[in-house]
Amino acid sequence: MYTSTTKYTKLASLIILALSLSACGGASVDTDTDSPTTPPDKTDTTPNAFSFTDQTSVALASKIISAPITISGIDTKTDIEITGGEYSINNGPFTSTKGQVENNQIIRVRLTSSNDYNNATLAKLTIGGVSDNFDVTTLTFPGVQVDINLDTKHSINGFETFDRQKYITIHATHIEPDWGENDSHSANAANKDPDLMLNFVNNYDVYFGRETGSNKWHLRNVAEDANKAGFVDEALVAKRGGDTKWAYSNNVKKLNQDGRAEEARGTDIIIGAQQHPYWPEGTLINPVNANNTNWAFSTTDTNDEPLGTATGHYLAHYLAKFFKQSGDTQGQPKPKYFEVMNEPLYDLTTVRSGSNRVDPATVYEFHNTVAAEIKKLPENSDILVGGYTVAFPDFDKDNFQRWFDRDKQFIDIAGSNMDFYSIHLYDFPCFQNSERYRKGSNAEATMDMMEHYSLIATGTMKPYVISEYGAAIHCLNKEGWSPRRNTYQLRAANSMLVQFLERPDVIAKSIPFFVVKAEWGRNDFPYGPRLMIQEFERTGDTSQKDWVYSDIVMFYQLWSDVNGTRVETKSSNLDIQVDSYVNGKKAYVILNNLEFNDVDVKLNTLGLNGNQVSAVKIKHLKTLDGADLETSLITTESQTLPNVVSLGAEATMIIEVSYTQDVQISEEIQEKKYYATDYLKTIEANKEIEYTINDVVIGNQGEAVLRIAVGRDHGMSLTPTVKVNGTQITVPTNFRGYDQKQGSTLTGRVNFFGVLEIPVDYSLLQASNKVSLTFADTGGRVASASLQVFNGSKTLVRSF
Repeated sequence: MYTSTTKYTKLASLIILALSLSACGGASVDTDTDSPTTPPDKTDTTPNAFSFTDQTSVALASKIISAPITISGIDTKTDIEITGGEYSINNGPFTSTKGQVENNQIIRVRLTSSNDYNNATLAKLTIGGVSDNFDVTTLTFPGVQVDINLDTKHSINGFETFDRQKYITIHATHIEPDWGENDSHSANAANKDPDLMLNFVNNYDVYFGRETGSNKWHLRNVAEDANKAGFVDEALVAKRGGDTKWAYSNNVKKLNQDGRAEEARGTDIIIGAQQHPYWPEGTLINPVNANNTNWAFSTTDTNDEPLGTATGHYLAHYLAKFFKQSGDTQGQPKPKYFEVMNEPLYDLTTVRSGSNRVDPATVYEFHNTVAAEIKKLPENSDILVGGYTVAFPDFDKDNFQRWFDRDKQFIDIAGSNMDFYSIHLYDFPCFQNSERYRKGSNAEATMDMMEHYSLIATGTMKPYVISEYGAAIHCLNKEGWSPRRNTYQLRAANSMLVQFLERPDVIAKSIPFFVVKAEWGRNDFPYGPRLMIQEFERTGDTSQKDWVYSDIVMFYQLWSDVNGTRVETKSSNLDIQVDSYVNGKKAYVILNNLEFNDVDVKLNTLGLNGNQVSAVKIKHLKTLDGADLETSLITTESQTLPNVVSLGAEATMIIEVSYTQDVQISEEIQEKKYYATDYLKTIEANKEIEYTINDVVIGNQGEAVLRIAVGRDHGMSLTPTVKVNGTQITVPTNFRGYDQKQGSTLTGRVNFFGVLEIPVDYSLLQASNKVSLTFADTGGRVASASLQVFNGSKTLVRSF
């Protein structure tokens, strides 16, 4: 490429001039008298055009030298200059100073490549007015890239902020006895921090979550109705409820005073009931007062008194009489959610056999009865009732027979009478020589399938209450506290929380199963997922009995500051989860690694419009090197945001970026998920499976993802041929988290059940969409199909 007139243009001008003179009679000029007095100027300083060969995939921040070019077409020294680099003449030293070059000399250009990946840098060389650029582009980032569009709000079906009360919770209440010290709830030991509860919730901005024991304790302190066998005495419940409300508001113990000070953090508490003594099969109440006769709830099951009526009657009066009602001046705030029974099927169905085994349908009818009894009392009209608080939602077990036998039945029988669905999600990181994880694609498939069928069966997606999630650590069952135990729990909790953040429109509350001290759960060994341990459990010095934090506290330390409006993010790899929030001058970038190895992540912060970074704080919750699986929260601070961060294996990182000005959010992405008109379909080789997805709202620009939940045996294809409205689209081979099969040492899940997340060209979308899937082999089922649509106010420019 060159920019000035060449010598060929000048030669043409001279020829034209000569012809013009000839036409005017120039040939008759007297050469003796009209010859010039000086010879014509034949000096030529304009070289022939030259061109450099551009280079790509070069190393970052490196000196890059061009291939040589040879200068031609000049007959005297000519000026040479460069911008953006240096030049060398005849292999001499490189320089950026202006100079001169002669004909047939060899020129090389050198520049320094960009510090950033996939970024172009150029040097412009000019010789005698002729120019060309030497362009070099750095290599594509070999790790994972994430885009963070800080100027673009990400609204998910109308939800757009980080709700700490929904997500940053503990499985405890504000008046939990475990917050106290020097009593039976604390092994008669002191708290290292005398203001334990106050400092914990305020320093880390934590909200309270759930309790399942108080209703049983109060039941043991009231008597059976003398006139109605199997039912509690309503008058005694009302009296004890009144006494309890008075005590809550007037008790001067530090535990109670502290609790009242923080009751605003518990306004959406979940109360739950356990199987015993509530399941009507003759289980005795075991009254505290020796003067009371032992009794059990009625087991009658008639049209007038369906099974569970007596249980529901007590629970209704408990909720109505033990909590502050409108107009009351005393009492604990009433709960927002009530779970009919905690994990009922494991005890009543899974581990029982023969005549002792309870049909799940009977349990679901019990849910209907209890819910109806609770709703009979006007004081309970604003309490949401739900279930069935499933412990292990293994929908895909036995080719989805578990779904038909249990979870589908629950929605069919009780779904329309439930205000929410309650589920528990646990990783099994060490179970019978296997790693069986929920986090990743399995949790996605579980929630997608339940949402999909709820819409089909009830016309709506009832919200989720995820009242327990985390890790069940079978290999450490008969061991005390250890950093390894906490590491498994922290990995699971962080990974699942980041997934839950993607569903703020359907998740009403989520609670990691982290309890306070749990002396109530001690059985030869202390309970597992505890926030607090006694100091000797860490140091080995049995004289150190004070209660101190376990490593679980790092979960709350990691998330302590996150707040604000959600902004648009995307990762180039589903195994690196990303989310981000903006709050004034601060942005929080959340990264979570589902991989079992460290991953380099490139941060592409976009939409800043000149706003400058003033400070950066990085919290990195990672597993330390070594065999002990110990977790550490590493905090670093600097004045600049790194281009690339190294994210540890199964680690979570939260990057707090402070800017000099408020981050301006001027654009918006609106996300909505659309489910197909039908769901569960059997896979047969080379047979097309069709779905229809209607009522899709399409904007001027956006993105889309087709979500296909699949349950298949290991070794079967997970890359079907997929068409959207007749056009075949590419199916990625990657999905969230591990392959569920695992390697040669540890096995994975029994079979694959997960979501395939397939990008769809936005231009293919229609209001009514036809999706077809064709697998090459027979086996398993497609559990759910949905379109995740992102309509934007602007076209997003992706870095990958």
